[in-house]
Amino acid sequence: MRTNSKYEYRNTKVVPFPRPAERGEGSAAAGFLLLIVLMLAGAVSAAEIQIKTVDGQTIQGEHLGTQNGVVKLRTAYGVISIPEKNVVTVSMAPASDKPKSKPAPEEPVSPAAPQTFPLVKPPNMQSLVAKRLAEKPVQEPDKRDRQELHRAIRNFADSSDSSRQKIIKQLQGYGPGAYEYINAAYAEPFEFDDKVDLLRTLAVPGRALTAAIFAGTHEQAVRLMDRTATEPPAAPPDYLSKRERERPQGKSEQLKAAAANVLKVEEYASTAGGPYNSLFLLEIYKKRYTAEQVDPLLNNISRDSTRLGATGADAGRAKSSWTAEDRVLLAEQVFPLVFRDNEDLKSLATALLKKILPSGHPQWDASQAEWAEWWESAKDKLVK
Repeated sequence: MRTNSKYEYRNTKVVPFPRPAERGEGSAAAGFLLLIVLMLAGAVSAAEIQIKTVDGQTIQGEHLGTQNGVVKLRTAYGVISIPEKNVVTVSMAPASDKPKSKPAPEEPVSPAAPQTFPLVKPPNMQSLVAKRLAEKPVQEPDKRDRQELHRAIRNFADSSDSSRQKIIKQLQGYGPGAYEYINAAYAEPFEFDDKVDLLRTLAVPGRALTAAIFAGTHEQAVRLMDRTATEPPAAPPDYLSKRERERPQGKSEQLKAAAANVLKVEEYASTAGGPYNSLFLLEIYKKRYTAEQVDPLLNNISRDSTRLGATGADAGRAKSSWTAEDRVLLAEQVFPLVFRDNEDLKSLATALLKKILPSGHPQWDASQAEWAEWWESAKDKLVK
């Protein structure tokens, strides 16, 4: 066998598949280039071929055609869809290597099935929120409203629970115009409990643009929880309010309180819902349930699956914070988790997919190939 740095050459004719820059992606002819390559290799439309993918897999089957940048093969175990960008070489299948038309009963299906739903890099949630805000700018409060906002937020820290609830309702009346003021409030570490409580103002269904605020506050909450676990307690401020004097003092109690703040922010994001809060919670939970060590103060897959599913509660409604494009984007983020060998990730993925997918989808125990074939047509219908 002779090799070079880019392709392998064996005792069968191998044709390097053109990379995106070579085949001119975006042109009208891009979808037909695979068929041309197969013809150059000596194949015909119903011939057995072998495709080598960028991740080193070799897939053999009958070429069914190429459409919208996806190559379809009928293999011994069903129809497989392979994105053109993942194809490295195409060759005729050696006669001795052709699979049987039907696997023998004793032959199990190979566990190393092609990754039809590859992991997708998550989009930048902050950028998506900024883009949506640019499309629908928030009306700035006038001078009188700004004064009322400052006064209400300033009084919140030293108010009783009943007074706090009234302030929250008052702030909710300003809608997105109050977000900037709420986000900027209580910036000192010793004020963080008040900041988290103030964010209850944003825990209103349909407030999708709150995700950026929740994400920033959640990052602070996790950082303070880590600091509580590893460092000695910080010196108290010169003046302690009544609420601060009532806070837990022991290390264990402080750690539980810090974890409670983390979970409160996640609960608020779940209630506000929408695609951006879905992205926010999805990334948190993916890290939480693939970590080497379990955090008993945070881990609860039943609770977190329910919260992630709740973010998509209004996805199918006429007046919704979800667009069709949002549903496609989130579905393609979570589809790979359904077929991972991790029951927690499967629970999270199916909880959200049940809310955002259109009707008529396969059973949840269907094969990856069956889901991929359905999704190829379903997402086109969804965005039209």
